[in-house]
Amino acid sequence: MFKKLILTAGVGILLFNGQTASASSLTPNDLVNTKQSIRTATKQKHEVKQSIQAIKTKLKQLDRQEKAIQTKINGTSEQLESFDEQLKPEETSLFAKVVSSVFPSAKAEAAEAEEERNELMKKKEEASKALNELEDKQQSIAKKREKYKTAYTQKNKQYKKQSNYLSELKKQYQSMVPDRFLMPATGRLSQGFGAAGGENGYTFHNGLDIAAKTGTPIYAAADGKVTQVSSSGPYGKHMKIEHTIDGQKWTTVYAHMNRIDVKKGQTVLQGEQIGQIGTTGNSTGPHLHFEVHKGNYSFSATSAGHAINPMKVAERVGGASPVKQTL
Repeated sequence: MFKKLILTAGVGILLFNGQTASASSLTPNDLVNTKQSIRTATKQKHEVKQSIQAIKTKLKQLDRQEKAIQTKINGTSEQLESFDEQLKPEETSLFAKVVSSVFPSAKAEAAEAEEERNELMKKKEEASKALNELEDKQQSIAKKREKYKTAYTQKNKQYKKQSNYLSELKKQYQSMVPDRFLMPATGRLSQGFGAAGGENGYTFHNGLDIAAKTGTPIYAAADGKVTQVSSSGPYGKHMKIEHTIDGQKWTTVYAHMNRIDVKKGQTVLQGEQIGQIGTTGNSTGPHLHFEVHKGNYSFSATSAGHAINPMKVAERVGGASPVKQTL
């Protein structure tokens, strides 16, 4: 598994598992893994941020619910105070008691008063029950709030940790990634960019020939989209990838391949293996013919055209050229 955290330290790379590696030991696969880790970490950071927002929304909902319940509690408490006031026993004179026990109308009034009192008692009991239920709900909301507050604190810590981790991953990636293009294979420079003798039908060689054993991995020079995959013509098995770097369109070409591992329309990452070195097409031995064009691909047998010398714009992971400049 690829180490998740790398910081530049002098001429080497400091790995947080206690090991140290030089820039020359890094591989294109390390580059791909780090880029994928950045994408995963970015997604996770976004998910944590969404969780924080959801918790904030829930806390606001609980605040509204608590305010509504508190309003009801206040109203119910006022009702109970009113009932208590109405149920206070009145001072009744001895004469009034005698009269109420003798006269029918007074008896009726006393009975009606008792009935009203019983009704008030019933309403008071209902209000007391409602108040208890409201207070229970209030306590339940308070517990939920504490739960969400704890989750909010934890998610904020997680977000900060995820942000720091993502920042370190990006620093790691920047310490590894070539300034523009990755040299797509390691081998011997069998023919450079520039004027050619014309023996093979061209007087200008608009790419590099990197000689290596058949089956040697070929990697995408930069993030991009595969625009052509072909098995015919002088280039034999070959492919093209379009890239956009700082708003500028580029096209890279990989020719004489033994095997192609990608399809037209596929999106690839810088450092992702796209095939193997071979000797298909017009080739005198296993090698990769690699071209870099600024803009669209434009072939010229007599001049550079849109082609740029790959040695000026491509390097290996960690910064050194992987191509031995010996013919």
